Amino acid sequence: MGEEIAISLKNISKCYKRYARPVDRLKEILLPGKNYAQEFWALRDISLDVPKGETLGIIGQNGSGKSTLLQIIAGTLTPTTGEVFVNGRVSALLELGSGFNPEFTGRQNVFFNGQILGLSREEIEAKFDEIAGFAEIGDFMDHPVKTYSSGMVVRLAFAVVANTEPSILIVDEALAVGDAKFQARCMKRIRQLKEQGVTILFVSHDSGSVKMLCNSAALMNYGRMLEIGDPKDVVNHYIALLSSDNNNEAEIEERNSPKVLSIEELDDFVQDNHDESLHRHGNKLAIIKKVNIYDHQSKETTKIETGNAFQISILIEAQAKISDLVVGISLRNLMGLVIYGTNTHLQKVKLLEMEKNQDLQVIFQMPCLMNRGVYTITVGIHSEEGLSYDWVDELVVFEVNNTILCDGLIDLKSQIKFNLTQQTVTPSKLNK
Repeated sequence: MGEEIAISLKNISKCYKRYARPVDRLKEILLPGKNYAQEFWALRDISLDVPKGETLGIIGQNGSGKSTLLQIIAGTLTPTTGEVFVNGRVSALLELGSGFNPEFTGRQNVFFNGQILGLSREEIEAKFDEIAGFAEIGDFMDHPVKTYSSGMVVRLAFAVVANTEPSILIVDEALAVGDAKFQARCMKRIRQLKEQGVTILFVSHDSGSVKMLCNSAALMNYGRMLEIGDPKDVVNHYIALLSSDNNNEAEIEERNSPKVLSIEELDDFVQDNHDESLHRHGNKLAIIKKVNIYDHQSKETTKIETGNAFQISILIEAQAKISDLVVGISLRNLMGLVIYGTNTHLQKVKLLEMEKNQDLQVIFQMPCLMNRGVYTITVGIHSEEGLSYDWVDELVVFEVNNTILCDGLIDLKSQIKFNLTQQTVTPSKLNK
């Protein structure tokens, strides 16, 4: 195996046995050759190569097999079939406080887990202050872990795995437990490890984080790998999967033999008026016919000035009678970061019932607080239950100009005030 590959999986499958009654397990032991169990395949034929230094985002619905896959890579589970190759020290944050002994103190667990990760006691002692400072749990470091809140457990767990010089870091959705300040610190640390060349497997339901942080992404569904590729494309397919009629039907089917949708079934590439390929999905009970931007003077434009109001006009045509239409927009920068998103349901706007072939214009009006840059508009229409009618990713591209220069993503229009004061210094203060 080449040195450039950090993780290699070949035809990995994982099967669990489920017994209807506890006595069936005993019967199977006492009567070899007869099977009393129902097979449950959590993973089927997963093949994956992750180069060194790669940051791979893994996305999929609950029950898709993401956690099982990560546990096999981390070595806490053994695959039923297939081969696993891992080249380097693995630090994994798989479950909340996994590997922590609740009767031990935080300090004891730091040393215990550090040694499991391959560090000597001397190395852990040298890093302990850094770990404790990152976790920020204060005197609780010398209290039993069973007295910790869930947030404190994950803070300490991440502090350990992120500060023990891993060559492979695995993070499975655990960061969602911490507060905003801790999440920001974790993401900063993950970016630092990425810059240091650490191989990272990152599982998150936050598609924006996957697109910004990861070099590539993998989409899983019902234990199978549907796609590995560019994070933007994979996230789009994931969104299509969530709103797919076929997928809703598959959830009702037996878990062991679901209908696994292919990328071709999820994809629906269409052409807009400018002859550009766009990602689109939905059942087309209603369709997005046209999206335009208008400036503060009601003129159609693709350029907006920071501070001026603008409108996003969406023209929708019903292909059937619809009474529960929800229309939403998402504004993103070129990194895929959502700057702003809303919809008529969140705004508590109930749209009129539409008859077949009837058009409806929905206008979102707002001030432009975005800073200079290029942005995109994604538009989606769906039912109140979340069933996608039509969804087009990055349908409109527009530019924002800011004649008053500032840094960052948005212009908060800060005002600066100052007062000149003179402090009288007495001789006694000088002598001190």
